[in-house]
Amino acid sequence: MINKLFTLFLSSMVYLISCQKKTVSNDNHFRIENKQINYNNNKIYLGMPIEEFAKIVNSEYRVAKYSLPGSKTTIYYWTTKKIHVTESKDYLDVKGLDIEEKTGEYFANWKDDAPVFPKYKSLDEVIRKYGKYDSLKVEASSTQESIFYVWDKLGFNVAVHDNTVGQINLYPIHYTKRNIEYRLITPGPPKAKSDAYIDTEDKSDVENYKVMLERQPKAEFKGKFTYDGHTADFSKIGYTGWNTMVKDLDIAGSNYDPPGDSKGWGRKIWLNYDNCLIDIKRYNNDNESTGSPSKDKVGKIDGVQAIEIWRFTDEDRK
Repeated sequence: MINKLFTLFLSSMVYLISCQKKTVSNDNHFRIENKQINYNNNKIYLGMPIEEFAKIVNSEYRVAKYSLPGSKTTIYYWTTKKIHVTESKDYLDVKGLDIEEKTGEYFANWKDDAPVFPKYKSLDEVIRKYGKYDSLKVEASSTQESIFYVWDKLGFNVAVHDNTVGQINLYPIHYTKRNIEYRLITPGPPKAKSDAYIDTEDKSDVENYKVMLERQPKAEFKGKFTYDGHTADFSKIGYTGWNTMVKDLDIAGSNYDPPGDSKGWGRKIWLNYDNCLIDIKRYNNDNESTGSPSKDKVGKIDGVQAIEIWRFTDEDRK
């Protein structure tokens, strides 16, 4: 086994990638049968030691560790002027404020006719314009650390909790086919809009994109997935095979509908043992969003975005 450890510094984030080289198995098959989860012919389970899981997979992997520092956002309110300012590291934004007459509650004005404010460089500039704010609210989050074992060639990763398997994620559609890269706006004249990336002034947009991309496998999941004797072969399903997958796994019934009003956008298999949920997510690019590549660039997609295996609570069923 060859261990390689290198460190990537990205703004306030740190990635640690450790590569493990092993013999690549020709099979890549997850099975949900007889009240247990198998990988190929070996039993696996949520909560098992991650090193034991890695031995069962018996294929090259890397370990992606990253740390997101705690953040602090302060929101300043001018209730009489009906504006508010959101301030965090490297970010300042001024927007209108709506006030509920009966309750006195106030919230951001996102209406179509909401006033548009000029760009301000600092809170002091806003105060000079509108006077002292009436109140403020501070929102803070602590440092977050995450560890993922990533099988690049097999198309899946595992979120690790306390050195155990926390969540297993299979990705039949690569992250870059669903998300556009963010890049910081650089000084100079305005550039022509690109369909390859999104310009942003917020460093966190860039950092979050790179964090998500780093923990994604480089190849798509092309293995097999079996549930209760029915198998979907993702080497044949492709990017428009959502309905094929549903038919192959025989999970078209209402028992597999997600809660709420999103019935057409996923399948959920609630296992009655070990509180295990198989969460199958759909991705369709008919309605193109700002943060997604255009259909002209990636083609028509209506397929399985991810298969996630994790433990659920009673709240998840609501």
